[in-house]
Amino acid sequence: MTMHNGENIWKLSLGMVVLLFFFCLGIAHVIYPDRFIERSGIRKGGEMLTGFNRIGFQIVGIIVTVFAGCLLYVLAGDILAK
Repeated sequence: MTMHNGENIWKLSLGMVVLLFFFCLGIAHVIYPDRFIERSGIRKGGEMLTGFNRIGFQIVGIIVTVFAGCLLYVLAGDILAK
């Protein structure tokens, strides 16, 4: 099944799955920043567990969530348009 301009619905669906993964990962960064700080490669002992770094991980999570959400909205519009 192809859409307009030769786009394949399966490729667009795969893109939606990848974007949905990043959307959920961003939400998880906002809700559980300590889990990602403890398992990250930037951690150095207990010094990374400050409030400033928690807020930093949450801000990154918000940015990833908003970006993935906007792309999901555009992609869903392309898929549902036809």
